[in-house]
Amino acid sequence: MEKVRWGFIGAGNIAKKALYPALMKSEVGEIYAVAGMDETRAKALSPSGRTYDSYEALIADPNVEAVYISLPNSLHIPWSIKAMEAGKHVLCEKPVAMSADELRTAIEVKEKTGLYFMEASWNRWHPRTIRFKELYDSGIIGEAKSIRACFTYDGLPIDNIRTLPELGGGGTYDLGPYSTVAPLWLLDFAPHSDIETEVTWHSKGTDETVRTTFTIGNATAETVTSMNTPDTLYFDVTGEHGSLSMPGNHAFNSHNEPSAIEITVNGVKTLENFEACDPYQLMADDFSRRIRGQEGWLMPLSESVAFAEFLDEIFETFNK
Repeated sequence: MEKVRWGFIGAGNIAKKALYPALMKSEVGEIYAVAGMDETRAKALSPSGRTYDSYEALIADPNVEAVYISLPNSLHIPWSIKAMEAGKHVLCEKPVAMSADELRTAIEVKEKTGLYFMEASWNRWHPRTIRFKELYDSGIIGEAKSIRACFTYDGLPIDNIRTLPELGGGGTYDLGPYSTVAPLWLLDFAPHSDIETEVTWHSKGTDETVRTTFTIGNATAETVTSMNTPDTLYFDVTGEHGSLSMPGNHAFNSHNEPSAIEITVNGVKTLENFEACDPYQLMADDFSRRIRGQEGWLMPLSESVAFAEFLDEIFETFNK
């Protein structure tokens, strides 16, 4: 199979740590060109040395088949739309949009062009994540009664783009696509209600720490995001007959490291272990295979819309 030729729109840290190593190892996709405002960083991510100093020039290149967008959050949808209108498939970093309405606008373009367009929720491709969902769906712990999910980090520089509201910064946009939305996909988007939030604000005006509680199905959920709390990651589900959890303080960011699921049923604990893997590569390879007409799982846009709607609801509580 001819490798899919990828173009990078953005040459920042996430591209360097995420999709660059994934495509360098891939047998179905390759980095064809990189567009960045910093020529040195762009060249560092382009194996061929092919770079552009404008995003417009990259999407105008007829040899680029798919683009990976890793720009500030507020630029995700504008450049996703421009890329699709230029005939490129789009894999866009999360959060794919600043609102559900903004996302729906891009989906209209996707439908008109017939191209692939997907949010890069890479954790969903991790074999542990997939197995976690399978175990819950099997009924091994019974119906969920409580769900706890957390993703925090600290040490964010004051001038980091994640702190700037005009660029779509804040903990909810940055980390919410992991921990905040996890109860939704786990419970197959069951009806939810009674959303309440506790917010600590960053000096720049973004949400620094957010604790969200809500009801989903017959379970109570508590999720946490923070840009100013020591690294804490967990995903725990307690059901009628036991619990499932992801030990190791890497519930949502296990990347090239071994991982496990702890299963407790009727007081008996067991572990399922998983070898180190690169979920970014699994995601990008599935995307590339679909472009070539082969099988590969793509996260449905309907899920991205549901996530965006949920985050919209959370932001509404900030103003109450």
